[in-house]
Amino acid sequence: MSKLYKRISLLPAIVGLALTALAGCAMDSEDEVRARVGDWVSLGDTTYFKSTMDCTAGVFKVDGVRVTSLISKARSIATGMTLLKEGDAVAFDVKGLSPNAVSEQIMTRDLPQGIGVLSSGIAGKNCMTDQIKEAYLRALLDPDSVLMFDPDGNVMAVLDRRNSKIYYARGTV
Repeated sequence: MSKLYKRISLLPAIVGLALTALAGCAMDSEDEVRARVGDWVSLGDTTYFKSTMDCTAGVFKVDGVRVTSLISKARSIATGMTLLKEGDAVAFDVKGLSPNAVSEQIMTRDLPQGIGVLSSGIAGKNCMTDQIKEAYLRALLDPDSVLMFDPDGNVMAVLDRRNSKIYYARGTV
């Protein structure tokens, strides 16, 4: 009986430790994010990074605003959607369309695919400060910015060419 009593008395401590460990869990590490986004653009310093169990947001300076050949580029919505359906990560560099306009057109053509793109961007915003949210919104509305989306992990990034930054957003979708 005393062994059982000791095990039962340890249970709250074990549960408490497990919950503490879960509370500290992050969806992504900065190194993982840098490795992924670093395949798409030439990264400079990290200016902001936060990851929780529900979202991740990162802002990185970029060394040049050229998109690498390691991500498929789409100059039209139709081409990008085809690439997404094939499981490719895509950089939507559609002349005259902001990342926000690109996501709206994707939603109009294919609601489930559009919701995936939109959900990542919105959920990632939950890990941003007010100042980062404002800059992110400006980049989303800028026709010179490039929307990047990887269906593997529902990762969204916005390359802000005007300010030489890339915004990374991911959330539980």
